[in-house]
Amino acid sequence: SLYNTLTEIYSSYPEIVSNKLMNILGTHDTERIFTVLGSDFEELEGSNAQLSVRRLSPEKREKAKKLLKIASVLQYTVFGIPSLYYGDEVGLEGYHDPFCRMPFPWNDMENEYRQELSEHYKKLGELRKTQTALSDGTFKFLGHSENSVVFMRKNGENEIIVAANRGEDFTLDIPKNTVFYDLLNDKEYTGNVTVKSDSALILKVIG
Repeated sequence: SLYNTLTEIYSSYPEIVSNKLMNILGTHDTERIFTVLGSDFEELEGSNAQLSVRRLSPEKREKAKKLLKIASVLQYTVFGIPSLYYGDEVGLEGYHDPFCRMPFPWNDMENEYRQELSEHYKKLGELRKTQTALSDGTFKFLGHSENSVVFMRKNGENEIIVAANRGEDFTLDIPKNTVFYDLLNDKEYTGNVTVKSDSALILKVIG
C-alpha cells in the first residue's frame, strides 16, 4: 500500500535525504501516466500498429483526469521533489516506447481537459514554492485506509494537511474549531472537512 511504502522509505533515510528523492509518475521509458490511469490493464497491450492509433474514449479520459489530479497532488506534497515528464501536465497520451515520447500537443491545447490539467499543475507548482512545509517539512501520517491517506507536512508554523481519497466520502478527524484554508480550491473551512470520493485536498492550518 502507499502507506506502507512511504512509511518504509521515510524511516529508512535521514529526513534531508527523503526530502531530495525524485517523485515521478511517468518517464520516457514507461507508458504515459494519463493512458495508464484511463485504461484497463489489457488495453495497454497490442501491436505497435494498434497502439499507434489507440486513444482513450471521452469517458476514460475523464476518469484519467480525475485520477491524475489525485496522483499529482500526492506527487507534489509527499516528501521528495516532484519531477514532471513533459506532457503529463496536459494529459498527453501514449503507450510503451516509442509512443510515450510523442511531441507536446501544442496544436491541441484548446481542449478543456488539457487546460484544466495545466491550471491544476500550475497551482501545484505555485504551492511548492510558497508553502515551505511541502519542500522541506517533516512528514507524518494522520490516518490511512485501503483507499485513503491523510498526512501532515510541517515546517515551523507552516502546517499542511493533505488528504487523498479513492473510496467513500469521509470526514477528517481533527480538533474542533480548527481553521483550514483549502489551497487548491481557495476556500476556508472551520471544523469538519469532508473529503469526497475520488478527490484530494491540500489544507493549510491557519488557526
